[in-house]
Parts: sequence; structure tokens; C-alpha cells
Amino acid sequence: MPSRPDRRRSERIRRSGKWILWFGALLILLFVSLGAKASECGSQSLIISYRTTPAGRPGLLGALRTRLAPRLEKLRARDALSHYRILFSRFVDSQTWDALVILEFRNDAQSTAWRHVDQKTPGGIDTKNLATSLALESTVSDCVGHGGPLSGNPDPVYMAIPYDYFVSPAEYAAYARAYVEPQTNGWMNAGALNAYQLYMARYPAGRSWMSLLLLAYHGDAGLNERNAVVAATRKSLATNPEWTARAQGKQHIRAEKAAMIADMIAGQ
Repeated sequence: MPSRPDRRRSERIRRSGKWILWFGALLILLFVSLGAKASECGSQSLIISYRTTPAGRPGLLGALRTRLAPRLEKLRARDALSHYRILFSRFVDSQTWDALVILEFRNDAQSTAWRHVDQKTPGGIDTKNLATSLALESTVSDCVGHGGPLSGNPDPVYMAIPYDYFVSPAEYAAYARAYVEPQTNGWMNAGALNAYQLYMARYPAGRSWMSLLLLAYHGDAGLNERNAVVAATRKSLATNPEWTARAQGKQHIRAEKAAMIADMIAGQ
């Protein structure tokens, strides 16, 4: 019969074993959860901007609807694309893009499938058949922050805000977690915003943007509440010392560029 010290030792070992199993299960659940969250944005993103002349906007819109959207849907249907959204700016603006396409790839095979499409039909549309000039910029990027579903709601209104930043990518990602995400989460909690994604260009040198914040508002009503919700959220976050410090020093971290309002004309 085991002595009392031996029984105590066995009991400690048994309890330690249970704790290790419990902790291991918790870690597995945590990693699965983080992996699922990361997969919503894909392992790699490609953001394509399309810019035409004011006279070319109707033709570009038609090409996106009738040529690009079916191509992207076919890729998604055969698991060669994870998600896609086609956005078209609400108003003509010669200083920036007319359309923005966001492609999400889950793996290298999916990004390779798009490259094959792009080689035959640049930007996914037959640009040679368009009557006016068209400029395209394709930016390989990574989603470094997000909340809510990728497609927003059935009738989202998008705001795309480009930024340049003056710190290292790691420092900018930390800034986004500490300053940007508390605000966007607050806008979602207020009901004005359905979803957001923050992208960082993987190779930013010479690009028109280094990071891009994509906001999917709850229709026009949500967009109209933007200023009030932003002010209320910032007021509530003012008691957070870390957020306040980031707010006071943000001008040394990034520069905000012209925001665009757009509607989603196709997406999954």
C-alpha cells in the first residue's frame, strides 16, 4: 500500500496532468480561433485601382459588371479565389480612382490563378475594348486588422481611406492595434459601421498608398452618422491613457490622404 507521501505525490502529479491537458486544450482553441479570424481576410490580398477619364466611367462600370464580376465569381466557385469585392466611386474625381477591386487569396494556388487571368486580361477586363484610356495599379497587401464580415451588409456604403506612414511596418501595425481598432470597434458597437479591414502594402515603395482602411458602413444612414459617432467614440476613449498617447502622436506616424466613397457593385 503506498505511503501517505507517495499518495500526495501521485495526487499532485494527477492534478498537474489535468492542468496541462486543460491548458493545452485552451491553447488549441485560441490558435484555432486566431487562425479562423486571420483566414477571413486571406493570407494575401491584391487591391487593384482603376482610373479612367470622366467620359470613360460608364464604359468602365459596364466592363466591371459584365466582364470582371463573372470572371471573379467563376474563380470563387471553383475555390480559386477566397473573396472579392468590386467597388465603384460614387462621384467623379480626377485625382484618384474610379473603381477599386479587393481580392482575397487563401493560398499561393489562388494567387497564381489570378495571375493567369491577369496575363490574358489585365485587371480582369478586356481593356483593349474600352473606348477610353485606363490606368491600373495592383498592390499586393496584407490584412493586418479587421472586424465584422468581409462583405458588410447587403447594401453597404464603403469609405476607403489611404495613408502613408513614417515608421517601420511593425510600429505601424502596433499603432493600428492601439489607436485605430479601438475606434473602429466603437463605431461598430454604435451600429454605424458593419465591418472594416486595414491593409498594408507588402511592397509600398512608390505606391499611391502604404496602408488602406476600408470601412463598410450600414448604408447611407450609417455613413451620415459618421461624424457624430467618431466624436462620441473618441470622447469615450479619452480616458484610455495608451489610446490618448497614440492620438496625440499620430501626426508623426501617418499622413491621411483623400478618402473615397464607393458602392459595392459585386462581391462575395
